[in-house]
Amino acid sequence: MDRRLCDAALEGDVTALCQLLQEDPLALAKAALKCEDKNPLHIAAILGHVDFVKAILQVDFAYIMCLARDQDGRNPLHLAAVYGRLEVLQELLYAGSQVNSAHSMCLARDRDGRNPLHLAAMYDRLEVLQALLDAGSQANSAHPMCLARDRDGRNPLHLAAIYGRVAVLQVLIRVGFQAALEKTDGGGTILHLCIIYNQLEALKMLVDILKHPEFENTKNEDGMTILHLAMYYKQHETVKYILQKSGVDNVKSELARLGHTTGAKTSNFSTGLQHLITESRSWIQVACSIIATMAFQAAMSPPGGVWQDDLTVDSHGTPVPNPHRAGEAIMAYTHPRRYELFVFTSQISFWAALSTIIITICDFTGSLARLLLSLLLYIAIVTLTTTHYISIISVYPKCLTQKRSQRTALAGLVLLYGSVCLLGGMLVIAVVWRKLKRKDPVQLNHLGEPRDSAAAHV
Repeated sequence: MDRRLCDAALEGDVTALCQLLQEDPLALAKAALKCEDKNPLHIAAILGHVDFVKAILQVDFAYIMCLARDQDGRNPLHLAAVYGRLEVLQELLYAGSQVNSAHSMCLARDRDGRNPLHLAAMYDRLEVLQALLDAGSQANSAHPMCLARDRDGRNPLHLAAIYGRVAVLQVLIRVGFQAALEKTDGGGTILHLCIIYNQLEALKMLVDILKHPEFENTKNEDGMTILHLAMYYKQHETVKYILQKSGVDNVKSELARLGHTTGAKTSNFSTGLQHLITESRSWIQVACSIIATMAFQAAMSPPGGVWQDDLTVDSHGTPVPNPHRAGEAIMAYTHPRRYELFVFTSQISFWAALSTIIITICDFTGSLARLLLSLLLYIAIVTLTTTHYISIISVYPKCLTQKRSQRTALAGLVLLYGSVCLLGGMLVIAVVWRKLKRKDPVQLNHLGEPRDSAAAHV
């Protein structure tokens, strides 16, 4: 992007923009096509330069810039919603309505699968949210916006409940009542989310508005109602509210009665997981012990064996060209590069297996420990398989490799081995990446706004 155009967008300098367009009428088009992240319209939307946005929207190809996405997959409408730039958002929606694209703009999803309504609900931008709903009602997209789910399977009402945006919830329920009754991908309801993220005021408001006893007693995938969850998280005020709302006269006796059943229900998942890990620990240790033994034995007894005698000089006392000593690997002299790879893979397999055994002995059962166990076990198996393959290649007779059928079979084995390693590696990486990328949506900054890693780049 032209530095002058970037400076004009940062300052909201309409005069400088007009001068640049007089010099080069395609300056904005070039910026939109060449920008890898944010174009001038993105910048103006973030900073709230309404006049600058209006000037850009008067250009013939401004529609392209309205739909352009930054590295987080957000168009200018997303950014206006995040930063609460109401006037900018209204101008963008009006420009979209002129070309019958307001519907697609309102439903556009960013990298996290969130549309502008998701972001307005997260960041408590009430005026922006109302403007989006008004524009959506005209474009028949208000209801789809409320029902749209992000990458975590949550609609805008779910996010508003998670962050305790009571006023936002009141507005959204009037437009998308059905969205409040939708379950998350985890099987819980919006009321379960209020309990999990300790949003009592949001819970009270939802219960008063929904007035749906069956919905209030809905169980999640672990068989827990909102009362069970509240007791599990020791949210005493929430428990009292739920019991009083249910018409229970003696709260103390009811709490004592529910204490035993709640403890059993809430521990089902964690106990099952712990039991699975305990049962798996024994066979993991056995498997890793075998892998470590095989890797150690391979290093001590390489293919081809070791020299049985010293040979440094010939019978006349003259140094020989390729001396060796007893106990040294013959393979190191016949195939030095192959031997280096053989030793490297066997050592990696040996230490990965030992590390896995140490982790299981120390009884680490956290999510990070489980991921590390999976990764180390995969590395140990793959490197041991590689060691075995190198051994086969080293002792395989050359006379057989000259036959076409034998070469075909050998190539097939290599292809099969590579495919298994690749698929296994992709699976492990995908699981690790998904776990590491999982976000905690209740973390707020000092302003009370969600601390979102994607928004940090905006």
